[in-house]
Parts: sequence; structure tokens; C-alpha cells
Amino acid sequence: EVEAGSELLTDGIVDRLAELLSSDRAEQAAEIIAEMAKSEDNRIIMVQHAVIPPLVSMVHNSPPRALRQACRAMGNMCFESQTGRDIVLSEGGVNALVSRLSELRPSEPTINSQNEVHYMLCGSLHTICMDHEEVQKEAIKLKSLPVLVDYLRHSTDGTVLRFVLNIIAAFLDHGEEITEAAIELNLAPIASDILKTQRDDETVKEAVLDVLGNFNLLDKPLIQMQLYQSGVLSHIVDIINTSLDETDADAIERIASEILVLVVSHDGIAQLVFEDKALDLTKEAMDWMKGYQEHLKGTGALVIGNLATSDLRSSALVETPELVETLFKVLDCDYSSDEMLVKVKHAALSALRNLSICEAAKPRIRPYLETLLSYVSCDMPMLVYKSVGCVRCLTRGNSEIASELAVKIPLLQGLVGLVDKYKYHNGIQGEVPRLISTLIVEGQPDSQTLTQMLECKILPLILHMTTTKEFPQIQVEGWLAVQKIVHTQGDGTALLEEKVLKFCEESLTDDTNPNVRILALNIIRLLSDSITKEEDLHEITEHLNR
Repeated sequence: EVEAGSELLTDGIVDRLAELLSSDRAEQAAEIIAEMAKSEDNRIIMVQHAVIPPLVSMVHNSPPRALRQACRAMGNMCFESQTGRDIVLSEGGVNALVSRLSELRPSEPTINSQNEVHYMLCGSLHTICMDHEEVQKEAIKLKSLPVLVDYLRHSTDGTVLRFVLNIIAAFLDHGEEITEAAIELNLAPIASDILKTQRDDETVKEAVLDVLGNFNLLDKPLIQMQLYQSGVLSHIVDIINTSLDETDADAIERIASEILVLVVSHDGIAQLVFEDKALDLTKEAMDWMKGYQEHLKGTGALVIGNLATSDLRSSALVETPELVETLFKVLDCDYSSDEMLVKVKHAALSALRNLSICEAAKPRIRPYLETLLSYVSCDMPMLVYKSVGCVRCLTRGNSEIASELAVKIPLLQGLVGLVDKYKYHNGIQGEVPRLISTLIVEGQPDSQTLTQMLECKILPLILHMTTTKEFPQIQVEGWLAVQKIVHTQGDGTALLEEKVLKFCEESLTDDTNPNVRILALNIIRLLSDSITKEEDLHEITEHLNR
């Protein structure tokens, strides 16, 4: 009884029990300590006595029955006690546990008597490891990961599996080296098999997903492919679908959703998934977007967006009845919080952006142009960024839309204002000039329209595009817009006022993409042909000489 245990603490019994841990009554003494340590008040007092060092010795040397009680006692002493964990670490307790785990590791499916010892060893290491980085580092240093993976391979006890999975999940936050070791040990396929065999155990299921959902692991293309090849995606879809009848999805469904989305972000897997009629992920995504679960609407949109990263798949996707309409319905919904609103609508806009690159999808999205433009002027930068990108992709190759938008002076003024408003947002800083240059290059602006566009102060943004050497495609887009301006205006006065020759000179350095250099030289040639002022010609000559 806890009360009796508390009274015993005042009579020096703990010191006597600590002595008995080194005697032939060690098993019984450890069992008493384990029971007394269930009380937090007892633990605080007991951890100050010399109880842990002899427990560590017992873990090192005891036969299975006594080992079980020693592990129980040490684990209970360390429960929510950083002091206890510190003492275990300093006394070599982590080494003792890892050594016995290695010695008793299973090589084939376990039986109940083995499970009992494994339960205590793994449970004790689990208690000591959790929320203690130094203990985790020590366990990693002692090469415990291969040992733990063997327990995952062969243990049949759900609690043992949960303990081991939680320990490994903590290990994976310790950097690239441990992640690479986990990959070499085939951790992902093994964990996937556990998800299939332990599908009715919610705690094991959550522990598996915590491991598979670790970004350090899941970000590796090899792991993503292993997960697809293991056939686990259908089980993850089943897990997600269990939340459809619930008002609020719990952590398991959310982690499963994140895993699915990230796996499908691998282009090779996206193609395999798209062709997998048994999985039929497009239908699942459509059902999620049409359902009432907010986070699943976002999951469905993200899946569609990842599948739409190739023209071939996008062309097939837009033939899905109501796909585009459903994405815009997701955009039109109200959500329970601003955070959820941004998350889900950002996912829908991402999918629409990827789809709008495909020529076959443009006519389906075109009727919703005004809806997209409404998000360009909203107060949520993540949605502004994605909507501007979507409008840009929709406009490419479509002179009608480009010409229509080019004469919307308030729109252009608003776009220029976004660059000033969101100086910290690199995405908006990049997408807005690209949209403006697309309107110029793809449209048919006459001299008057172009003059009105230039009066909106768009030229500095376009010229800045030509300086982004790390993105040659953006440089090309910028210079093509400048070239269109010179052709349409007939002279380079406006460009010279903005010091265009300085930008040309920066694009002629040896480290610049050859296509960009050619375009910059062509701008100089066009300016030379159109300029009549002697001082302007002299300036061009000076820049060429440099």
C-alpha cells in the first residue's frame, strides 16, 4: 500500500532495502522498491538514497526473474524524475539496459515468458529515455538501434513494440547519422509490417506513425519508395477514413494524412499511385474534399496537388467529374479557425496552381478567374502567394487572359503594392514580378496600354527579375518582358531612366546563363537602334566597353 510505503520511508527501511539489493533477497527487495516508487512523494525521497546504483548492478547480472523486478524498480524510480534519470545515466544504467537487451534480443517470434522480460527491459529504457536527450544520445552511442530493430522484427507483444517504437522515434530527432542507420536497417518496411499486423492496437498504430512520420526519415526519397512498395499506403488510407465518422480527427489520422501527402510528393511515387487502380487515391481525395472534416479537405487537396505535378497526370485529372468545381468549393467554405482556413485554402490553391500549368486544365479553371483574383487582394500572405502563382500559370500561353488583366490598372497597382507590403515574403516577392512580366509577354498590349502599365511603377520589379542569377528562368522572363516593352514603345527612354544598361551589364558576366547573356545583348542592340540622343549612345558604348 502506498500509505504503508510512505510510513516505511521514515524508519530507514530504504537504506536497508538498498543493502538487500546486493544479497540473495535482491529480487524481493527490488519488488518492494518498485511498489513504493509508484508514489511521486516516495520517489522524491527514495531517489536521494543509494538505491539506483545496486539496481544498475542487478540489471547487469541478474537472471530473468530478478532482472524483471530490477527493471521495474529502476523504471518506476525514474518516472517523471529527471534526477533519477541523471543518476541512472551517471551510474551506467543505460549501458546495463542496452547490454541486457542485446543479450536477450529475440531471433524469432517471441513467446510469453520472453515477452515478460522484454517488456520490463524495454519499458525501463523507455521511461529513462523519454524527455532526456543525454540518455538518448548515450543509448545511440551504445549502438542500441540495431538491437531495438531486432525487437521490432520478432516481438509479438504490442506493449514492447510501442516502447521500442517510441524510443526510436526519439532517436530520429538526433540528426542525419542515426537516420541513415535507420534506413540501412530497413526500419520503414519493418514498421510498415507492424502497422499491418497490429492494426487493431491504437497505441501501437500511433507509435508506428510517429516513426514513419518523422520528417528526418520521411523526407528521404528511398524511404518514400519503400513505404509505397510495402503496400502500407492502403492501410494509411484506412486509418484516415476511420475519422470520417468522427467530429474531430485525432492525432493518428493527422499523422497518417501527413505521411500520405509527403509520400505522394515523390514524383515517381505519384505516377505509381496514379496508376494504382486498387488504391484509387484520386477518388479518396475527392471524397475527403467533399466531406465535412476540415483537415481532410486539405489532405484531399494536397494529394491532388501532388498528383498534378505532371502535364500527363493533370490532363487525366481534369477529366475527373467535378474535380475543379470541388477544389473551388473547398476555397469557398468557412472554417473553424483562421489557422485551419489558411491551411486548407492554401492546399486548394496549390492544387489549382499545379493544374493550371496544364493546357487541358486551363479552360476548366478560366471561369473561376475572378475568384482567384479575390485571393490576390486578401490579407493572408500564404493565400496571396499561391493565388498570384495560380493566375500566372493560368495566364501563360493565353493572350486573351493576359490582355484582359493588363488593362486592369487597379489590379496592377495592387500587385505593385503587394511587393512593398510583404517585403519579408520571398514567395510574393518572386511571383508578383513574374505575373506582371507574363501579362506583358503573353498579352497584346498596345503602346498606350503599356504606357499605363509602366505608370504603375512595374518596371523596377521586372528589371529586378534580371538579377536573380540563381534562377535563370526568371531572368529570361524578365528580359523577354523588357524586350517586348522596347518593341512596343519604339524607344528606350523609360528603360534608360531606370538604368537598364546597368542591369544589362550585370547580365553579361561570365557566370551568367548563356541565354540570359544573349537576351541582355539583344536589349542593348534594340536600344542602340532606337536611341537618337548622342549622350545615350555614348552611355551604351561605355557599358559595352566595360
